[in-house]
Amino acid sequence: MVTIEFVVIFPLILLVLAFIAFVSFAVAAQSEVQQVAFELVRFGMLLANTSSFDGDICAKLNSDYLPQLIENSVTLSASGFQALQNCPNQPDANGVFTVAVTYNMAGSLADVFSGFLGVHLGEITRQAAVIVR
Repeated sequence: MVTIEFVVIFPLILLVLAFIAFVSFAVAAQSEVQQVAFELVRFGMLLANTSSFDGDICAKLNSDYLPQLIENSVTLSASGFQALQNCPNQPDANGVFTVAVTYNMAGSLADVFSGFLGVHLGEITRQAAVIVR
């Protein structure tokens, strides 16, 4: 009797654990992409407030700051990030500087888990903005 209960319940427990792992990885990735966007907009604010800097802020962030942030990431890989779009007119007329970061989840651990459940994750896009004075 115990063997029958084990055979019935054990696969359900494994499925629940796999689902919990999938949700955990997906939420962690989304949170880290948001954190990267937030950190990039902070660095961009510093560049916008530097009178000696007159280049494209997003190009500078893409080449100098984004690789360092990705290197320190636990759940994200450099191959999943798309390069930031150039933003020569930033900050805008209202003094708002905006950065959008896109991460492709294909091939990630969360995507592998979700594949077992029949779900395939796409891209995560997060945006952060700050007022530059």
